[in-house]
Amino acid sequence: MITRQTILFVLIIFITNIIQTITGFAGTVLAMPPSLLLVGADVAKPILNGVAIFVSLIIVIFNFKKILWIEVLKMLLFIGIGFAGGFFIPEVVKNAKYILIIYGVIVCLIAIFFFFFKPEKLKIPNWVLYIFLVLGGLLHNLFISGGPLVVIYARLKIEDKDNFRGTLSFIWLVLNSILLGTHIYNGLWTANSAIILAIGVAVTVGAIFLGRLIVKKINVDIFMKITCILLFISGVSMFF
Repeated sequence: MITRQTILFVLIIFITNIIQTITGFAGTVLAMPPSLLLVGADVAKPILNGVAIFVSLIIVIFNFKKILWIEVLKMLLFIGIGFAGGFFIPEVVKNAKYILIIYGVIVCLIAIFFFFFKPEKLKIPNWVLYIFLVLGGLLHNLFISGGPLVVIYARLKIEDKDNFRGTLSFIWLVLNSILLGTHIYNGLWTANSAIILAIGVAVTVGAIFLGRLIVKKINVDIFMKITCILLFISGVSMFF
């Protein structure tokens, strides 16, 4: 059934996926808080994940030659460790709001640093960055919100914007496809969800078109500033 809440939900999908197309991340993280309020977790999670798979696939197709496969393998290895660990976390921890708040504060501070200083000024050892990837995988499993930590790694390791977008989108395609399987297994998909997803994918086609037009018009410095701003907003969204 299409309600006013559903229409607003679809509008959120459209706006956030323009952003997702431009940067290669942040769409789901930005869409999740208002979507939870509008349609609830059981509807929002599978649909946003389904739309994210569609967007990631399109970005991967257009940027396939730009994907850095060595980085993909390293990232999936460490993210996969954390992601798998999420299945063994007790429910009491999964529902602990303070974990997301601490996580959000850390992400906001790093985003502020990246906005005002060049990445090379921040000397983070590789082993720390690998821990970020493990934690990112864990949080993505638990809250579909591990993206900011993964983006911090990519921000330091990948300079070209097309390499950045293509590589990250392939990572999301893999992770969200796994989440799709868990959503189906847990019975989150209904006939109504499928209808809303179809509408969401339709409007997302327009979002991708607009996003691709915008991304061609911005230079690398502006692109990275936008990335920092979205990283900050992603962190703030963890507080709610």
